Amino acid sequence: MDIDTFINNYREAFGQQTELPIAFWYSDRPEAPTEKVSGCFFKSMAQVRSGKTISLNAETIGCGGGKFYTGFTDMPEHVPGFVSLKEKYKKTPEMVVDFIQEIQVPKAEKAWLHFTRIDNLASFDKAEGILFLTTPDVLAGLTTWAFFDSNAFDMVSAPFGSGCCSVVTQTVLENRKQGKRTFIGFFDPSVRPYFEADLLSFTIPMSRFKEMYHTMRESCLFDTRAWGKIKDRIQNARKETTPFNHLNISFEIRPDISLREVTIEDATAIYHAIDTHRDYMRTWLPFVDNLKSAADEESFLKGVLSVPADSYEPIFGIWNKQNEICGLVGFHFSDFANHRTEIGYWLLPEYQHQGIMTACVRRLCQWAVEAKDIKRIQIRCATGNTASNGIPVRLGFRLEGTERAGELLASGEYADIHVYSILKEELMEQQIQLNEHNKQEYPPMHTTEHIVNQTMIRLFGCGRSVSAHIERKKSKLDYRLNACPTEKQIKSLEEAVNEVIARHLPVTTEFITQEEAKGRFDLERLPEDASETVRVVKVGDYDECLCIGTHVANTSEIGTFKIISHDWDEESKRWRMRFKLV
Repeated sequence: MDIDTFINNYREAFGQQTELPIAFWYSDRPEAPTEKVSGCFFKSMAQVRSGKTISLNAETIGCGGGKFYTGFTDMPEHVPGFVSLKEKYKKTPEMVVDFIQEIQVPKAEKAWLHFTRIDNLASFDKAEGILFLTTPDVLAGLTTWAFFDSNAFDMVSAPFGSGCCSVVTQTVLENRKQGKRTFIGFFDPSVRPYFEADLLSFTIPMSRFKEMYHTMRESCLFDTRAWGKIKDRIQNARKETTPFNHLNISFEIRPDISLREVTIEDATAIYHAIDTHRDYMRTWLPFVDNLKSAADEESFLKGVLSVPADSYEPIFGIWNKQNEICGLVGFHFSDFANHRTEIGYWLLPEYQHQGIMTACVRRLCQWAVEAKDIKRIQIRCATGNTASNGIPVRLGFRLEGTERAGELLASGEYADIHVYSILKEELMEQQIQLNEHNKQEYPPMHTTEHIVNQTMIRLFGCGRSVSAHIERKKSKLDYRLNACPTEKQIKSLEEAVNEVIARHLPVTTEFITQEEAKGRFDLERLPEDASETVRVVKVGDYDECLCIGTHVANTSEIGTFKIISHDWDEESKRWRMRFKLV
């Protein structure tokens, strides 16, 4: 059985816009890192529908019933009473016990259960079953196809049970005995909130799918007028009524870079950006090899955008002034019940090392804690991906530890993963410090101050300014010098500063401890109540110093530096220079 052949047949039968089904299987090792899921594990299916793989085991499944019906544990003692007396799905606890005993839930023979969209599979060989998320019209087609070569009345069964029972338990049991029944599910009210109101599950065990694979094109799904009408209605309904999430959010990061929430219409641009940088991006992004067309990207975006609103995790495109895509950054693996999320990102190589991604992630962190009441934000980076690790480090995230063999790369090798996190109160503390310092501060002027300081050090061998007054219209800096600079030297200073500005250097930040700062910076200038963690501002490879101020993201935003006056105090050996930006 060829996966690409089935996908082509399926899309031809049900339409190009129809959501692809999901495969699930067991193995002895994880296929993808997955956070522990509190409550029903089907809430993680939104990630699978968007193109990700999830790996579950007894530790990552938070629901006792979910652990039991997937075969990882025995039935918890509280389940019969809970299902009957609390959920009221059965009249008595004894009925629950009888129901479970009759099913004979099989024990999991391997440690992990995985779910992924079928376009991520290399083959169907290891699958236990195929899960379709179906509207009534799609369900009609699947059911008719299932009955095409069989008159068995129970070829399509609809037994009541939890979501995990109807999808996993029944399918695994049927597959292990080489049975032919298929299963309609998601009647359980506890699982339905995690899916659209018009969806049910239809699961085919591999023992039956192997037969149905060969009968699909013979069935009514191809070349019949009756099904053609239904297919058209499926496609028209998706075009007209698919409830795509859209928060209509955008942020200007700097004059030439903006963040904008992605839409379906962005699929072609995103695919083109990835496809033209495929060899570079696949090193650290395993999904790249599975992205083979703009339709694949569109399918991914539909999965992201069509989940229930309370599970929606927005993804943002990073766009330049010409409205060209530079990268993506967004949220995934969120657990909104526990107010936690994770941020992932990629940036095309020609836009790296300019402070763009740092600024974008910083802005989304602020939005997450302010608009979504997120308590904890996590970032995971392969240990060898230096550029990616630099983002959380610069933003003051804490390195919590390393996941050994945390991700399987396209090369076939496993990468260790650094896990970083920052809490809401830590972000807020950073922002308070910056706000208090920057009430009257103008970022272009402040960055210029840093450049002038370094230029003075290089031209005159002095220290950084002994006092500064930075304002939007004009600013002044004082330096200790042995003699008053000549007019020629002052002109050279002005030219040197403008040459640095013209290099369009990225302005970035990182957070280090005071212990790490010793010997690298003058800590005598820190206030007595300075925190143990200090912030370093870097202007490209030209200057770095401790600072809590607001800066531009790139020196291209500054303008032209012009010295408007200066004076010399012979007694104190102080040279004062006043400047503006034009």
